[in-house]
Amino acid sequence: MHTKGFPWLLRFVAVLLLMALITVGFFWISQKQTPATSTKPASASPIHTVVLDAGHGGEDGGAVGISGLVEKDVNLRLTLLLRDLLEANGVEVILTRETDTMLYDPSSDYVGRKKALDLAERKRIAEETPDSVFVSIHMNTYPLQSCQGLQVWYSPNHPQSQTLAKQIQTTAQELLQPNNDRAIKAAGSSIYLLHRLNTPAVLVECGFLSSPEESAKLSDPAYLQQLAFTLFAAIMQTELSAE
Repeated sequence: MHTKGFPWLLRFVAVLLLMALITVGFFWISQKQTPATSTKPASASPIHTVVLDAGHGGEDGGAVGISGLVEKDVNLRLTLLLRDLLEANGVEVILTRETDTMLYDPSSDYVGRKKALDLAERKRIAEETPDSVFVSIHMNTYPLQSCQGLQVWYSPNHPQSQTLAKQIQTTAQELLQPNNDRAIKAAGSSIYLLHRLNTPAVLVECGFLSSPEESAKLSDPAYLQQLAFTLFAAIMQTELSAE
């Protein structure tokens, strides 16, 4: 949908209409799937609890975009929008952070250890939230300004991580980025949380701050609403089989 030049109110209304139409579509599809025709495993169940992790925060700003956009701020804005959508639809949401802060104890011996303590606290929150999935929100950068598009990394420690990653990547292509043909990727040791978590866990690089076009979109509240709804739709459509 091309909204350039329209007043912000019209863009907002357009996003709401899009969300309503897609919601109706999901309802129609669910009504069509009777137990006799459903191809989903009998043991599959929807996601009921999500740990949302807004990457970076506080002294750790993350990437800085070509326009000066700071990753930690975009991560938090998007995470809070996604939280609202999930909670409005009955999903329990646990946030690793909801303010601009790093997650370490300022009364502890944190000198030179802020980042390590921050990541360890995010890991603790995820591990202490039973029967949940972990979704970490980040932004990407790359020297080539032409690079664009959402991409999902998944934890190799739990098979359902890949299931969720596939659904997010597919939904992004279907609803928001039709030309996005990026493949999901298994996380290595460089992605601390996904490498160590044993629960279903993904990290979503939601766009490239190094791209002038995508950075402009990520500065637009209407686009962030669309992006949040895309992630919400993917999570709501994902059913994880019992392991």
